[in-house]
Amino acid sequence: MNSNHIRASLFMCSLLLAPTSQADTPSPITAEAARTMAAAAERAARSQGHTIVISIVDNHGNLKHFHRMDGTSSGSIKVAQLKASTSARFPLSSSSLAERSAALPANPYASLPGSLLGGGLPIMDANGRHIGGIGISGATPELDAAFAQAALDGDA
Repeated sequence: MNSNHIRASLFMCSLLLAPTSQADTPSPITAEAARTMAAAAERAARSQGHTIVISIVDNHGNLKHFHRMDGTSSGSIKVAQLKASTSARFPLSSSSLAERSAALPANPYASLPGSLLGGGLPIMDANGRHIGGIGISGATPELDAAFAQAALDGDA
């Protein structure tokens, strides 16, 4: 190989190995941020007399945080996880995806693994990029969605 080929190869390798700018990479969900979201959701649920399960996953569907309040039914465990994974795969709330699916012939999203009940919301970073999902279960789908929104807003 001549020296021009070697230089060109090294240049191409340097481009491939160069770090991407932070603007190109979504911020990950930190453990601290996940705990803060879960605490806000729990406060919102407690303030209305409900017990819930909170599942937070990254944008690949990997569990980042999980919390089951005392007294919450065991069935809510899987439902919260499914809501979170649904909103991690699609940058939509689980209830919005249900509405979209119901409006299409054959309700296509209904056959996907996940949940189309309210209570799953996408998590976006400060730049508006989809970085994960939160799923809440234990109350009504409407309240689950409100508690998930409280988690994202840091309310309650």
